[in-house]
Amino acid sequence: MIIAILAISLGIGLIWVSAEKLEKYSVLTAQQFGFSPFFIGSTVIAFGTSAPEMLTTFFVSLENKGSMVIGNVIGSNVANLSLVFGSMLLIVSLKKLKIGQDESIKKNLLILVTSSVLVWAVIAVNPFSIISSLLLLGTLFLVILFWYKNGVIQEDELENHSEYKGVSFKLFMSLVCLVFAAYLITYGANQILEKFNLGQLFIGYTVLAIGTSLPEIAASVSLALKGRYETVSGTLIGSNIFNGLCVLAIPGLFMREEMSKGWSYFEWSPLLFILFVITFVFASYIFSLTKRERNASLLLSMLFLSSYFVSLYYAY
Repeated sequence: MIIAILAISLGIGLIWVSAEKLEKYSVLTAQQFGFSPFFIGSTVIAFGTSAPEMLTTFFVSLENKGSMVIGNVIGSNVANLSLVFGSMLLIVSLKKLKIGQDESIKKNLLILVTSSVLVWAVIAVNPFSIISSLLLLGTLFLVILFWYKNGVIQEDELENHSEYKGVSFKLFMSLVCLVFAAYLITYGANQILEKFNLGQLFIGYTVLAIGTSLPEIAASVSLALKGRYETVSGTLIGSNIFNGLCVLAIPGLFMREEMSKGWSYFEWSPLLFILFVITFVFASYIFSLTKRERNASLLLSMLFLSSYFVSLYYAY
C-alpha cells in the first residue's frame, strides 16, 4: 500500500513538472510557425496536458481495464471544467479583474458541446468497439483541420529567440518523463484497486482523473495569473475534446472483448449527465463573455468547484 501511494505521489509530481515543461516547449515550437493563441491553446497545450490521460489510458488498456478508462475520461473532463476552470475563475474573481473572450470562440464552443454529445452517444452504445474508435478519431481529425484552417497567424506572439535553442530535445525529454509518470500512476492505481477491491470506474474517476488533470490545473492557473484568459479557454476546450475524441478511442483500437468486463452504462449515466450540464454552463458563460467584458463571478466559481464533489457522490 505504501509503495502504491509513493508511486502515485511520484507520478503526480513528475506530471506536474513535466507537463509544465511540455506546455512551454510546445508553445515555443508552435510560435515558430506563427500559430494563433487559441490554436496553440486548443491543440498544442491541450494535447500536452491531455498526454497523461492518453498514456495512462494506454497502460490501463494493456491490462484490459476498459471501465477504468471510461472513468478517467469522464472524471478528467469533469475535473477540467469544475476544478480547473473553477480555480481559474476563483483567482480572477478574488483579484477583482474583468474577463472577456473574442467572438471567434463561439464556433469552438459549439464544437465542444457537439463532441460532448457524441462522446455520450458512443459511451451509451459501445465505447469499446473499433467502429467507435474510428468515428471518434475521424471527428478529432476534422476538428483539428478546422482549427488549423481558421487559425489567425500572429507574428507578434514570438518569444525570445534564444529560448528556441534545443527546444526539440527538451520537448522529447518532457514527453519521456510524462510516459514514466503515467506508468507510475497506473501502477499505483492498480495496487489500490486490488488492495481495497474498489471498482475500476471509481479509481479511474478519482485517482487517475485527478492525477492526470493536474497539468491542466497548473497550466490554467499559470495562464490566468498572466491574464491570458483566451488561451485558458482554448486549453480547456481543446483538452476536453482531446480526452473525449482521442483518449476514449484508445480502448477500441485493441479490439478485445475483455475490455468491456465490468462496464455498465446505466450505473454511470448520472455522471455523464453532470458532465454535459457543466459543459453547457461553461459554454454558456464563455459565450456571454464574447458580448462584453465583465467581472469574474465568485458565485459561479464556487458552483463549478462544488460540482466536482457532488459528482464524487455518484462516482462512489
